[in-house]
Amino acid sequence: MKVPFEEVPELVASRRVYIQKGHAYVAMNQVVSLVVTQFRSHLSKALVLTNRKWTSIIREQEKDRLTPIVEALSTSYLGPDYSQPKEYAEISLNDINQVAKTSFPLCMRHLFEKLREDHHLKHAGRMQLGLFLKGVGLKLDDALAFWKAEFSRKVGAERFDKEYAYGIRHNYGKEGKRTDYTPYSCQKVISSTPGVGDHHGCPYRHFSEENLRAALGKMGVSNRALEDVIDKVRNRHYQLACTLTFEAVHASSCDAGINHPNQYFSESQKIMESKVNLLYKTLLITYVVAGPLVARASGACDHLREFGAVKEAAVSQCRNSRKLTDRMPFGCVVLEL
Repeated sequence: MKVPFEEVPELVASRRVYIQKGHAYVAMNQVVSLVVTQFRSHLSKALVLTNRKWTSIIREQEKDRLTPIVEALSTSYLGPDYSQPKEYAEISLNDINQVAKTSFPLCMRHLFEKLREDHHLKHAGRMQLGLFLKGVGLKLDDALAFWKAEFSRKVGAERFDKEYAYGIRHNYGKEGKRTDYTPYSCQKVISSTPGVGDHHGCPYRHFSEENLRAALGKMGVSNRALEDVIDKVRNRHYQLACTLTFEAVHASSCDAGINHPNQYFSESQKIMESKVNLLYKTLLITYVVAGPLVARASGACDHLREFGAVKEAAVSQCRNSRKLTDRMPFGCVVLEL
């Protein structure tokens, strides 16, 4: 059976299928994995739809029948554990600042910003952010370099090596029992209880409304969408609030809902990748034989490169196109990247 490879992540991860041009060839005795993935997807979408239609009136009407069942659904998580990144194999230290802005959920973005600001996080915060970064593909060596660069500014490199490096290696299964620890699900993050000086947990649950509004505004959530998010928070639908945030930030629907911080990242990266691919295919750079206009086009490439959407090769191609325009008496050259 020929299916898109992302529909059988377990088989791909264990190298039990043949992959060619984005498709996996699944043997009949392995179809159960495909069925399970499809079932989870449909179930997740149905639960999100139920949550959106679950009003206080219905809750009261069904308090003796459906209410206990529906409200108990949020206490368990049966989805992927994100112990290993699937679609996007790894991120590097050079990528981390950019992807933190575009693809981190609010809970991880808050921890990341606090780490950059204070150069320290307490144990629970280090666990929550560290395992998330592991799940999105930050390799052990890069993780050690990342945490050391921040902590050394406050506690010094020697103390970091003695007191903190072990914990990072432990999370990657390189110390102690060598357990392959998995990133925290939304339910685990929501159920945590941050104390004074802690920054872990779920902002939708643990932030004051004022702080939450400020954080969402910083992410670029519009006023209208923000009110929808706050409404879900007031009704304690924290994961649905995160889903609405995702949809507002990415201008794209998320039918499956957000159930895991690493799922948020993965879905965000899919959208960003599709936008970049579309840009590469449709961006037409026009160069008119005139110095200021050529310079203006060159400046546009710099802007796009800062956005992270144009590769060095594309920028170089734009620069080199001046030679083509110089050979033309009048007109333009159109390049498809």
